[in-house]
Amino acid sequence: MSAKTEKKVVLVTGANQGLGFEIIHVAALREPESIYILGSRSLAKGHEAAQELKDLGVKSEVVPVKLDVTDDGDIQAVLDLITSTYGKLDVLINNAGISPLAHPPSSPTSLPSLREAYTYLLNTNLISVYIISKALLPLLHAAKDPKVINITSGLASMEFNLKAAFVRGLRSLEYGSSKVALNGVTVHMQAAENDRVKVEGVQGHVRFWAVQPGILRTAFNGFREGAKSPEQGAEVAVRLLVDGEEGKYVLGGTYWKCDVDVMEEVPW
Repeated sequence: MSAKTEKKVVLVTGANQGLGFEIIHVAALREPESIYILGSRSLAKGHEAAQELKDLGVKSEVVPVKLDVTDDGDIQAVLDLITSTYGKLDVLINNAGISPLAHPPSSPTSLPSLREAYTYLLNTNLISVYIISKALLPLLHAAKDPKVINITSGLASMEFNLKAAFVRGLRSLEYGSSKVALNGVTVHMQAAENDRVKVEGVQGHVRFWAVQPGILRTAFNGFREGAKSPEQGAEVAVRLLVDGEEGKYVLGGTYWKCDVDVMEEVPW
């Protein structure tokens, strides 16, 4: 597969609002020459978000696409679009996700209801991230310095979760365990990619990172008072997207947060 543009092509899932929107906003102000593909379950809302970014001063090319990460047809359509238009993908940011509140069990004591709710959450937060990453790997391999950034959570750190005070009052078994699993997928995809490069001796070595943005004032978190702004939460992903070019965060298969403008590697 050959690239059809020299510009960096970035895809952000779940980007019509909240953290995903701010990742594009902040990144586009720092790297205006890049192309940003804005994934949204609703194409109409995607176009509204693209216009809002323009109103906020973004000069970059922003391309809204319909992308429900649980819909294989949507994933295939986006893959086909990127292949035919750009011939490569430089950065994939897997931001789309849900909390248990998005699909609560209709009957908390019903085993089928509990299974349905947890399966729905895992399909969005874990399985779909793997599927879309796997589907887009050929496009990532066509880029010079490909990256995959998975948005996880502080609840994904097993070490910190054993320190109860760290998450007292904020623990979510269902959501937290989905993000622990996503950290595991991040590590194993990096290991598989390292093996591929070692055996095949090819270019396009993808670096996979997990990041925790922190608790944000977004609809996802019920606009929690005292939480970070979405712009502050976006910083950790944008640093990897932009500063990673300078070799500051060389190793893939690592887990990061950014507090008070300082990047810090987080223990798994």
